[in-house]
Amino acid sequence: MQTRKVTTTQVLRALRFGYVVEPAHRNIRGNWQCTLEARLAGDQVRVAAALLTDTDGEWVMVVTVMN
Repeated sequence: MQTRKVTTTQVLRALRFGYVVEPAHRNIRGNWQCTLEARLAGDQVRVAAALLTDTDGEWVMVVTVMN
């Protein structure tokens, strides 16, 4: 995120309000993953996120951020 100058707020908003640009699929670890994109503060931000399931419930893990 620091290298690409993307803030935590932009990542969270992309996850919440972004649209899917790469459909959901299973990654090599067997988790569901997709890429979301949003225009935030004039920047086009893409976030690849995976849905992880464990005994505590479901979690979203950000795999990478692109701009």
